[in-house]
Amino acid sequence: MRILSFQPTSTEMAFALGGGRSIVGVSHECTYPAAARRKPVVSTCVIDPARMSSAEIDRAVVSAAKEGKSLYQVDRELVLRLKPDLLLTQSLCEVCATSPSDLREVLQAVKPKPRVLALHAHDFEGMFADLRELADQLGKDARPLEKRLRTRITAVLKKTRTLPKRRVFCMEWIDPVFASGHWVPEMVAMAGGVDPLASAGKESRRIEWSEVVAAAPEVLILMPCGLSREQTLRDLPMATSRPGWRDLPAVRSGEVWHADGPSYFNGGGLRLVDGLEILAEILHPRVFPRRRGKAYARLPLPR
Repeated sequence: MRILSFQPTSTEMAFALGGGRSIVGVSHECTYPAAARRKPVVSTCVIDPARMSSAEIDRAVVSAAKEGKSLYQVDRELVLRLKPDLLLTQSLCEVCATSPSDLREVLQAVKPKPRVLALHAHDFEGMFADLRELADQLGKDARPLEKRLRTRITAVLKKTRTLPKRRVFCMEWIDPVFASGHWVPEMVAMAGGVDPLASAGKESRRIEWSEVVAAAPEVLILMPCGLSREQTLRDLPMATSRPGWRDLPAVRSGEVWHADGPSYFNGGGLRLVDGLEILAEILHPRVFPRRRGKAYARLPLPR
């Protein structure tokens, strides 16, 4: 089998299932595991987020959507040379990664026409369903991997069931402000928290900053979708300069954190379980020793 993966989650799952050798090409965002970086890159983003602010990226995304343009470009000639049997993509978000609509022209050109598997998880159970579906395509058994992941989830739940729920706000974009959706609210609940602004199982949504002030979160976690922690720190002044920032309980107590969103929170991949453990460490450090310092950190706030 010859697989092209256009989405980081798909690539991560395929490697975890033992199908990495079958992958002949990946998207520019497929950087995990390290072996994925050695694969030919078959797609690119038409904007350069690393050089743009949160507000500039948002304007580019909104403009592309209004004009009916894609944010991604597929290397058609390379795809034809790689002769894939299976294309892995996603149907969750047109912004996050290459979608089936981006591949229509490629599908028409590749002969014989490859199969397409579009992952579509909206929550944890959806992630496991995606894992099983991909395993079936690869001829692999997902049960041992799923069992190990569920054991880790259960270990967290056993400890958080009796803990007091902490009021949290997970910020998925800085400017404009977006509240979390899909699996993140579920992760917060399992980790011993509650996010009153989140939309479980639904898309993350744009909100007014006044809603954050009114929610008065005890813990504020920045996990911008697709942005590195370095980019998050660069954009931090957009948040700290807003009215009412200093009065937030999370700011007053120093409970403002930034986490590696792309690796552990933004995509519906297996490392969501790592993200759950990270949240548990942030929310309840007396119960969960903080062992993942490279994945998150307390923000250095201006005084």
